[in-house]
Amino acid sequence: MITFNADTGKAQNAVAVARRRNLGVPAEIDQVAGMWQVAVDASHMKTPERPTVDDIPATAEELRTLIADRAHAHRVALAHNQVGTDFLEPIARRYNTLVRDHVDGWIRALQPDFLALIKVLAKQEKKLPANLDQQHIDLRNPAISAPWETASNAAVKLDQLVNDRQILARASGQDLGRDAELWAVAEITAPSSEDVFAHKLRDEVGPALREWRDLKATPIARWLYLSRSPHFTLQLATPGEVTQRQSTMERWQQAVAVVMGSGLSHQQAQHAVATALRG
Repeated sequence: MITFNADTGKAQNAVAVARRRNLGVPAEIDQVAGMWQVAVDASHMKTPERPTVDDIPATAEELRTLIADRAHAHRVALAHNQVGTDFLEPIARRYNTLVRDHVDGWIRALQPDFLALIKVLAKQEKKLPANLDQQHIDLRNPAISAPWETASNAAVKLDQLVNDRQILARASGQDLGRDAELWAVAEITAPSSEDVFAHKLRDEVGPALREWRDLKATPIARWLYLSRSPHFTLQLATPGEVTQRQSTMERWQQAVAVVMGSGLSHQQAQHAVATALRG
């Protein structure tokens, strides 16, 4: 088992997810894992155990030969220890690189299952009341309990899929920062200058983000909320897309900061907002 460092541990976890979800693990990755085991075995090769009374031969000449043989075995074991250890770090780096190279494709391969579950969720949320607080949902009513149960099953599977997606993404060393969990599954429409001056971030998008955060402890309602929200498009992100989605929100916030600033004419503010939105 590859356990060279934290990065390799993340890579190995990603391979386990890819294998479990039948995303396709290239033979080269398994070959490098096999090389790791060869290097580990070499680095742990043991020297011969100390001789006992029972190992003493009958003659001095036989002892001379035995000592020479055991000395050779010692040298071989110690050399294997050193050389095997020398190979561990480059093999680990090679393994990590191979896995990182496949993370994007593995995450893309999760997209069909993700979208299929989102489709189920979207169909069920139309049958449910506006208030998604479970305390206010009458589960005794079959017209409510049936879609709620179907939505619940979809939400559980979505959480499992997104958790696997995050394990894959960690092997690429990305997907950090504020609300990365949201941007991993949803994208927000790039704002226009009109959106900025209309205070859409303050009045609509900001409250939607806060609501999503508040629903963290209730995953069913959280998924249903995202499915209903006009501000988010549910689509699984590749690692690079998470950063892009974060950047969209950051540009919007920067543009709002321009509007909130003083001393600019309306025309100057329009130009500054357009510049901020372009990044």
